[in-house]
Amino acid sequence: MPLEGRDIKTSTIRLVLEHLDAGDPLPLVAYYLGDGAVERGNLVISVSRKRMHLFEGRDDVSANTKRETVVFRPAPEQYAKAIAELYLSGVGVLLDALHSHKWHAFKRLAAQSLAGFPLAGQHVRLSSAEGLQGKVPFKTREEAERYAEAARRELERLGIGAAPEVVASGIYYQVVFDEKTLRRLAEVDEAVRLAIERLEALSAPRIAAKPIVATRLDAKPERLVKPKAAAKREELPRPKTATPKVEPVDRVVFQLVDGPASMRLKLTYVMKEGKKMPTINAVARFSALEEAEEFRRRLRLSGINASVVSRGGGGFEVVVPKDELEKLAPEEKEAVKRYLEHVAQTGDEERRKAAEEALRRLDLGAKAVNVGGVRLGLVHKKGKGLRAEKYGDPQLIAEIKTALEDKLREMLGEEYEQWKEHIQITEGGRRLVITRQLLQRLAQRDPNTAKTLNEKT
Repeated sequence: MPLEGRDIKTSTIRLVLEHLDAGDPLPLVAYYLGDGAVERGNLVISVSRKRMHLFEGRDDVSANTKRETVVFRPAPEQYAKAIAELYLSGVGVLLDALHSHKWHAFKRLAAQSLAGFPLAGQHVRLSSAEGLQGKVPFKTREEAERYAEAARRELERLGIGAAPEVVASGIYYQVVFDEKTLRRLAEVDEAVRLAIERLEALSAPRIAAKPIVATRLDAKPERLVKPKAAAKREELPRPKTATPKVEPVDRVVFQLVDGPASMRLKLTYVMKEGKKMPTINAVARFSALEEAEEFRRRLRLSGINASVVSRGGGGFEVVVPKDELEKLAPEEKEAVKRYLEHVAQTGDEERRKAAEEALRRLDLGAKAVNVGGVRLGLVHKKGKGLRAEKYGDPQLIAEIKTALEDKLREMLGEEYEQWKEHIQITEGGRRLVITRQLLQRLAQRDPNTAKTLNEKT
């Protein structure tokens, strides 16, 4: 490497840019991993003011002298080449094993660059942060609604009866396509199928077992499949020898206000009175703190206490403790029991003993009732009988009450007005209460609620 005096950093930047111009993005990735960051969806490198002249005249970067940073905008094919070559060389496998935050952030940037497709005159960008979604941003609601209507007509032309949703996002508006629409669209449009394939490959936590091929990432979509051809393909009989999908034994599903949420069960230990005691938690791992906090908020809104724990290079975990698992519905609690029984049969000697002890200490009785995705603890009050409660800070309790009222309006219909007074807030806004009478009414409509109340009484 030629040295410019003793300024090794200047020589390094020149070398990175020369390789980038020659179509080799690997030196840029190495430089980013050492001296870069991802900010607001951009690849950013810290560069002092005296070296800003190195980037003059380039159309693939934007330099900010005041902040002393340079934003790079690699082309999609450069992202594809970098990801593929790093995995094929084994470096990508090593970075995965090290849980490198910068590496995961770079893969997300690659996914944003590669995972998209055109529809109705706009570029739809795919995301997997909240399940598979396609998004198109607009500055005004009017623009978003016009595009949503155009997209609906285009989907209808392709034989798909679905309409995207317009969602406010900060100062912008986004047209959002849900997973069901995208999967159906992928059956008739090769560009969509290829975009989803790229996103899933780059979002997978461990993709070393199935190396990414650069030519596949940079593949050109085939021509659009006509709806009639897709319909005929759907009519073809599926092979009867297909292997049935085996559900993992270490998962539990929470029924939340906004839909189901799957978490992994984890046998662990806690210190109690100076003694190490086995316990069981439910965990979900995220690479970004914001994603973990958002998932925790969803759990709390549904009445489930959880905490966010930093795992260093491993990202962040949302942890639901054993006390909350004991408040699960009977069928979900059965999943916890099956997991502990499985570990007791298959683990080593230490884990078998830990699983057996945790199973003995797990309370399988009914402790809570699930009302429309909101989990409330069941308690007996002297003179008032059984009722459901949730205690917390006033703001959280107010949010849970609003979510609960919306669900009860759906469940009870016109009856809701005569029952709304049975949803009460006491103790200065800190305790939410559902009366025994309303619980009994809900039990008449919901077999699970009836079963839970019978177990408790």
